[in-house]
Amino acid sequence: MELYSGAELIECEINGRPLYLPLLWERGESLLIDCGTRRHAEREIPVALENLGIASLDWLVITHPDGDHCGGSSATKQRHPGMRIACGEMDRELVESPDYLFSFRYDAYRADHGIQFDAQTANEIRSCSGKPQTVNITFCGGEVIRLGESRTLEVWALPGHSHGHIGVFDRRSGTLFYGDAIQGKGYRALDGSWALCPTYLYVEPYLQTIQAIERSGAQTIVGCHWPVLGGTTAIRQFCQESRNFVRLADRLISEYLRARPKGATLRELCEELSVDLGKWPENTCLELANAFSGHLDRGLRMGRFEVDKSSWPFVYAPRGSSV
Repeated sequence: MELYSGAELIECEINGRPLYLPLLWERGESLLIDCGTRRHAEREIPVALENLGIASLDWLVITHPDGDHCGGSSATKQRHPGMRIACGEMDRELVESPDYLFSFRYDAYRADHGIQFDAQTANEIRSCSGKPQTVNITFCGGEVIRLGESRTLEVWALPGHSHGHIGVFDRRSGTLFYGDAIQGKGYRALDGSWALCPTYLYVEPYLQTIQAIERSGAQTIVGCHWPVLGGTTAIRQFCQESRNFVRLADRLISEYLRARPKGATLRELCEELSVDLGKWPENTCLELANAFSGHLDRGLRMGRFEVDKSSWPFVYAPRGSSV
């Protein structure tokens, strides 16, 4: 799908959800933002490049470490050996190592909370990624990439979904490619139904990123799983929707724990509060562990909650309770 001259969205699918991979080019130079899974890198991306008459990629900029964004990096590099791979500095190890990515990001709640994917799903997640792949360049935000002689692409730091999440701002068109940096009320399926809850991890950085995008002056914002949004009003509405979800989640968690002075586990919070937050499938409610763990960690730092780590799974309660 063409966005504007020199900008295309490669339209893919991941588990019934849309996945849009932005491709930018100028005067013989090209840059791909995220590369999907290994399957996308082996199939959809080569077909799209051929249809556009692009023989080689010069850049692969990975917005953050998830299998549907960096899993195809080794396959893409194999096809384009001269390509430079870049990501956020704080995400480099996760982007480079599929094993570390799985343990840190997808299996993060097993040891302390007893929350894990079943064997089939875990294998499907692992299969998204190819071999380990070295990153050539890392960004912290504020850098500039030039395509051709005059096209300027700014790298923006957009943390929250990961520590090193980055976006790419095309100065000429006023378009921000934000990856998964902000997520509204969640992810929709291709048929328009709700598929998955928001999956941010770090609450304060996420809120700061929402505000940064809201105030950025970008004329258009393009995510990897959400419709393209153009104009100040639409962008502000999506930012407010993203912020409202965070506020509601924080309030519900606090209210739930205050009503249970003996505490609750992360699993109980996810299972009990999911229906109050969204209409995604019931079997995906434990995906709230990503956002909820961030809210609980924030509450611990602020002195609002306490945690009993002597029990398994961990139990959270209001500070000063009998937990």
